[in-house]
Amino acid sequence: MTFSNPWFTATLLGVVLLFHLDLLVALLNVRQFAKPLPPRMAALYDEEKLKLCAEYHGRSARLDLMRDSFFLAVLLMFWLFGGFAWLDRWSTALPFGTVWNGVAAIAALLLTRALLALPFDAWDTFGVETEFGFNRTTPGTFIADRLKGLFLSALLGLPLLALVLWFFQTQRWAAAYAWGSLAIFSLLMTWLAPRLIMPLFMKFQPLEDGGLKQAILDLAARLHFPVAEVSVVDGSRRSSKANAFFAGFGRTRRIALFDTLVSSHEQDELLAVLAHEIGHSQRGHVPRHLAVGLLESALLFALLHFALQAPGLYQAFGVSGQPIALGLVFFSLLYRPAALLLSLISSALSRRHEYEADAYAREAMGSATPLVTALQKLSTDHLAHPWPHPLAVALHYSHPPLQQRLAALESSPA
Repeated sequence: MTFSNPWFTATLLGVVLLFHLDLLVALLNVRQFAKPLPPRMAALYDEEKLKLCAEYHGRSARLDLMRDSFFLAVLLMFWLFGGFAWLDRWSTALPFGTVWNGVAAIAALLLTRALLALPFDAWDTFGVETEFGFNRTTPGTFIADRLKGLFLSALLGLPLLALVLWFFQTQRWAAAYAWGSLAIFSLLMTWLAPRLIMPLFMKFQPLEDGGLKQAILDLAARLHFPVAEVSVVDGSRRSSKANAFFAGFGRTRRIALFDTLVSSHEQDELLAVLAHEIGHSQRGHVPRHLAVGLLESALLFALLHFALQAPGLYQAFGVSGQPIALGLVFFSLLYRPAALLLSLISSALSRRHEYEADAYAREAMGSATPLVTALQKLSTDHLAHPWPHPLAVALHYSHPPLQQRLAALESSPA
């Protein structure tokens, strides 16, 4: 573990520089509140709302900084004081065989990280989100959600991890097999999630018969979007923030509306939000995002294949030999800068798709007004940043800022 090892130098510099980049972006984003708002945003965010929004983003940024600083310190101490070498010795001594010993090592790291994150998650939920009127999660729900998450991660993730480790330990074309397994798993999860996983966390109730349901079904039929069910989700049990989504394929699609969205928006606004979501499907955004994700994972596994064969990668973390499981962990740290660069592309594509879905919704509704008013309500009610820094948008925003979305909607006909 010296700077003469290029793997050590590259990983350490990458981890530290990314931390400082996130810090810089957070500071730039918070400092935006000191600048005058563009006229369009000033009409939506009065002085009191803007002050509240600045306080909310300031508190969130401070919490993120504390969390990131803590985890960086833990990582560096564990790394530089021989923690990975100890973990290798501990897992090697287990009686489960090479593959499952490796699974145990990674599971121990993930479980430790989840436990260390709990105080910060609780502070975010019961501190920041409660202070600004968003949180409705009870301590019981908070704990239950995390236990369910751990259970699902173990049930679904550990067997997949074991399969990947087995490929890399026994197969010549391990990277290709691992990528194929991940692709199949991703497709399977898009089918399983709305049926088996989401109901574990949210309660889906069929939308009552009436004008809203009929209007939704009429909209879906007019847009040639088959819908099997329209549901209301009890999002208010956890947060006052609103959302809507659809899940499933073909004639099994389910439209889900958060109850907070239904209670805070007019019918035309709800229809515009749904038309936007339908636009993502009708414009082919879902398969494109899936394809981009699979291409990124193909690159990841190709690079992983070469990295796992380099003794210097393991030596950079003080580990003798070449344990595949820990190699995955080390590569995940080394890969972070590349992941950030790739995320620039995927985020830019996502923002472009949002514009396309907005345009689709405008055309479907015959006017930009319903979606404009819905977006304004969602942004101001959620205390969304009215004018985020361009660097923050490029790095972290999957949706364009409100000002740009409104300008695009209102500059086009209808």
